[in-house]
Amino acid sequence: MSEIWQVFKKDDGGKVICVSCNKKYANPGSSTTNMWNHLRFKHKPKFLELDWLRRGLSGGVFDQGASIDNDESESESIESNLIQLQPSTSNEELEISQSCSNISQSSNTDTSSVTNSSFATVHETSSASTTRQLKMTQFTLNKSAKIKIDSALAYFIATNMMPYSLMEKEGFKVFVNALNPSYKLPGRKTLTESRIPSSESRTIIENIIRSANFFTFTTDCWTSSSNQPFIGLTCHFINVNFKLISACLGCIELSEDHTGENIADVLQMLILDYEIPDWKICSMVTDYGSNMLKAVRNLNIPHVACFGHALNTAVSRIFNMDEIKDVVHKVKSIHNIFAHSWKAVREMGKIQEKFSLPNKKFPSYSKTRWWSMLELINIIIEQELGLTSFLRTYKNGTFKNLSFQDSDIIVLKNLSSIIQPIREITDNLAGDSYVTGSAILPVISSLKSKLSQITELNESEDTDINGRQIKKMYKTIIDILDQRYQGNTLLVMCTVLDPRFKIEYITYDDVSVLKKTVGEFCEDTYNSTKNGSYDNDSNNQLAPQKKTKTGLSVIFGTPENNMDNFQDPLSQKLRHELDLYLNNPIIGFEQDPLDWWNLNKTTYPIMFVLAKKAMTVQATNVASERIFSKGGCVLTDHRASLTNEHASQLIFLTMNKDYVLKPAF
Repeated sequence: MSEIWQVFKKDDGGKVICVSCNKKYANPGSSTTNMWNHLRFKHKPKFLELDWLRRGLSGGVFDQGASIDNDESESESIESNLIQLQPSTSNEELEISQSCSNISQSSNTDTSSVTNSSFATVHETSSASTTRQLKMTQFTLNKSAKIKIDSALAYFIATNMMPYSLMEKEGFKVFVNALNPSYKLPGRKTLTESRIPSSESRTIIENIIRSANFFTFTTDCWTSSSNQPFIGLTCHFINVNFKLISACLGCIELSEDHTGENIADVLQMLILDYEIPDWKICSMVTDYGSNMLKAVRNLNIPHVACFGHALNTAVSRIFNMDEIKDVVHKVKSIHNIFAHSWKAVREMGKIQEKFSLPNKKFPSYSKTRWWSMLELINIIIEQELGLTSFLRTYKNGTFKNLSFQDSDIIVLKNLSSIIQPIREITDNLAGDSYVTGSAILPVISSLKSKLSQITELNESEDTDINGRQIKKMYKTIIDILDQRYQGNTLLVMCTVLDPRFKIEYITYDDVSVLKKTVGEFCEDTYNSTKNGSYDNDSNNQLAPQKKTKTGLSVIFGTPENNMDNFQDPLSQKLRHELDLYLNNPIIGFEQDPLDWWNLNKTTYPIMFVLAKKAMTVQATNVASERIFSKGGCVLTDHRASLTNEHASQLIFLTMNKDYVLKPAF
């Protein structure tokens, strides 16, 4: 039965009568519209009460024992409480809440105690609040608004490596509903096919690459936790602001055998997808695997071996030296004790406290990260006294055979003194936002000098132990580096064109021969870029300007070829620039070579073209390794069923987060 009959009753004539004002209305059928309209305009407090009940909003202000009658102050109290329950803007919410609180307190007191002034205040506040009430249509999302929120959700998932199943989790649904109850989460298919911003990001990257002049690529292969093979490719280039930046061109499935031919085919496809011409490609940085070397040869791209992999190979060979591998084995065994027993960690902590040693835990070790062994060695040297006591007492001396002798400690100290600078070098050359390729040859030269000094120092102290060991370590590292970088003309050009190094760290017999080699390289690069429609300010400066004939040349008509004879040939200009460049002092190591070239591009216009190319060379392929670090966060054990296509899409967007457009609101 309708709540309206609490106020109306029927008479014998078929009409309905309002019990409050005795107003009669015809009611031939079952419609109650006239009666509700009567209440809305004539008895508003009662209308609000019955309308509340009609909508099923029980348990509100009407269930608190407050009687509803025609008293005006109670009418305004009810209306204000209803307004409090309506959505309001953030600017109005505090005012409405405060006014409703005051009105509610007023309603709990006896009606007769309400003074005329308080009644006026309540009425005025309620009327002001009523004008602020927002329409419910303002909280209902239209299609355009929903698409914007969908896009924001897709941006969050794509750039933060979130799983698609996030939308199906109950807690996330509750959170979204609390933010906006009218928003409905999109389906998985809608999100993956039409909301993830892959195509827009791809277009942005294509436009940026199209405006760049030269590129260096890094690449590597990787197998995910779900045993899916991938290959990644990054490119490094100088943007319009003359800053070195990078982008991921793709991380796609490589289901074929990882032969040199197959790898070359995939890399060629990725490069062609972005329409990068051959003359813009400077180099390809990879590890020293035979398949990678063959792939780069098939692509006919200058190759640079990853400096990090070269040092890793050298250090691994040092660890396997006969007089060192036994000591390294002890270090690994000690690590296993603390890695698999919390009791051992507890006992070691007590011994550290007893001997007043720093309370440090033994770091984890990974056989694929040689620097983790360095951290273990440094801890063992620091904790030698406490560790010896621990090994002799823990579990009744079960591990006392792992105690280090004096000769073992000497070996560990020698290892630390040699591979510690190698670790620092690797960290400094792993960046991709600054120039690194030009530092390879200077680092090798400096490393030879430093290791030679260590050799001489230790030979003077103990020829039998330190001298022979360090000599062998030194020779092992240098042999690996010389094998991979000796005779690399591209790296020579990179070093010479870096104003921090120039020819100071280059080994040469005749400086004139070196200048000739650099000059030929610069000339070839300049001609190739000119033929490839290289659009640059330096080209405009170097292009022969057609001079206007004046004076006697107008009368006698001097031939054009005679005019051209007054122009310096390209080789002469280049020779002049190179001499001027090499005669000037080098800049500080802390200065950015890109900034220097940008400031001096008018002084060295021809060399500037080659510098833009050489400065893109990377010392390592760590950028490709970063792709797989991100890929490991995307393809987790809980997302093993993710298709290769979607995995590649998410990895691409995560790596190119800076190029993904943020949704605008």
